[in-house]
Amino acid sequence: MLKEWTDVKRDRKLLLGSVLLPLVLLPLIGGILFAAAVTQPPVVEIINENVSNLKYVNYLVDYITSHGGLVYVNSSPVLPDVKVVFPSQFYYNITNINRTASVEITYLISANSQAFDLVENGLYNILYNSSLNRIEQIEKISNVSVPPQKIRDPLVVYIAYVQPTGKAASSSENNLAQLARIVAVILFPASTPVIFFVTDGILGEKERKTLESLLASPISAKSFIASKVAISMLLGIISSIGDVAGLVVFSLFAPFIVGASVSFSLSFVALTVVLYLLMVFLTASISVLILVLIGGSSKNVQIVNFVITSFGLVASFSSLLVNFGNLSFPLSTILLIPYVQIVASLLLYVFGLVQESIFYISGTIIACILLILISSRFLDSERLLLK
Repeated sequence: MLKEWTDVKRDRKLLLGSVLLPLVLLPLIGGILFAAAVTQPPVVEIINENVSNLKYVNYLVDYITSHGGLVYVNSSPVLPDVKVVFPSQFYYNITNINRTASVEITYLISANSQAFDLVENGLYNILYNSSLNRIEQIEKISNVSVPPQKIRDPLVVYIAYVQPTGKAASSSENNLAQLARIVAVILFPASTPVIFFVTDGILGEKERKTLESLLASPISAKSFIASKVAISMLLGIISSIGDVAGLVVFSLFAPFIVGASVSFSLSFVALTVVLYLLMVFLTASISVLILVLIGGSSKNVQIVNFVITSFGLVASFSSLLVNFGNLSFPLSTILLIPYVQIVASLLLYVFGLVQESIFYISGTIIACILLILISSRFLDSERLLLK
């Protein structure tokens, strides 16, 4: 371990770059995206062909501007994302119970999609209120005392949420479960730098002609494997400080970004960090095992990347497609695939199945230790040096 850390400290550029680059680049990317959203809001141009339409035009303008859009009426200094035309007959048609009003919408290809959503939602509100007015007119004509809302909205749907345990849940807990699926997708890519440090830790020794003397020294196979895994994990964690910080910040502020209420706690953030570290541990253990079994050739590094990436992709997609709260055979066999257990533990936690979550975390830790022991048991110096 001391030797490994000494080698790392000698290459300060790599160490500083691994830490500083994510801390600089990730906030920079976020700042650019935020600046783009601020400086380029959705732009809508409204063409009004009759002054009688002002009531509806003003309503649409107020709705779009209150939701972050920029509106120009009858003239726009820039090419708008969406242009809405209120024809001259719009007011007459919208207020006449026997006629149908229309508007014309022109959408700029590749423009901000939020602009079209704002226009669509604003026009829907106009449609809803106009339909209520028409129902009121029918009520007056027919002398039937029926509230317009009873006709316009004859069906009311009450939504309730329940955990896999059968316990009642809130909408905020449901939103947390959806957030957890997104976090589960992000976890694997954040842990992949450790693959490079594991392979470089062995191949680097080989390139520097020190691997042969190291393997011939009195150091045990367990010490050799454990040191490579430990230092690779440490470097992987250091190089991903920015990724982990971004992941935690995302978890904390995602409710404000998506505009939904989330039953959120620091325990969720702590579990996210623990699972990230566990994913790093598993990645390092699998990488060392594959190199020990197939040899330390640079060509074999591609095999390591392919195998681990394949497992990680399966786990990431499973977080979106699989209901871990209600798995049955044969789909439950997916839990035998590496990384899927880590995803399952995160989702089971937010589903209220805490004991099951702890079980999968403990099982993964035991599996990592077994992989290290297997690697040290099958360590073949000749295969590692020559293949």
